[in-house]
Amino acid sequence: MARLSIVNFAPPVAGPASNVRSRTFAPRQALGRAFRGAHSLYERALHRRRHLTARRRLSKAERPRRMLVVCYGNICRSPYLQAVLQRALPDIATTSAGFVGNDRPVPQISISLSAERGLDLSRHRSRLIAQSGIADADLVIVMDAEQAQRVASTFRVSRERIVIAGDLDPMFETTRAIRDPWNQPIEVFEASFDRLDRCAATLVSVVRPTK
Repeated sequence: MARLSIVNFAPPVAGPASNVRSRTFAPRQALGRAFRGAHSLYERALHRRRHLTARRRLSKAERPRRMLVVCYGNICRSPYLQAVLQRALPDIATTSAGFVGNDRPVPQISISLSAERGLDLSRHRSRLIAQSGIADADLVIVMDAEQAQRVASTFRVSRERIVIAGDLDPMFETTRAIRDPWNQPIEVFEASFDRLDRCAATLVSVVRPTK
């Protein structure tokens, strides 16, 4: 009769290889934290330089007569910033546009939050940047570096006429771009609008007043 063998199901004992992995994992974690810390300091310094450069450039330029605010779909960020700037600078013609979509309303959450801040976006309808009269804009405000590149290359707009909104923010954020709150929780809308408020305040403070 064949003898049955007994299989040992006890967990394997950590061998030399696993000990080596555990000893090397902690230093890698520490190195990762150090890298992220150094990168954050670099980005903070870079933001400060961009902010000061944007302020200096706008303060030396002639006061714009027409401004165009651009975001991807022209239903969240650019309509809000347009409304803020229209209220603060009524003598400057400020409009907005996007790269996609046409004749769309802003989200209800955006209407509600804007109303709490004294702005009415209920009648806004999106429009395409190609139909915005961008050639006549003295200043084009975009939400990130990619949009700045697209505006410059596709619509032949001089870099001197383009400003990235995030560079106007006096506070350092983790990204240069203004986050798109579309389909995001209310907290993201609030954070994006708060940041756009700070950007608008900088712009209003540095554009050359009418003589």
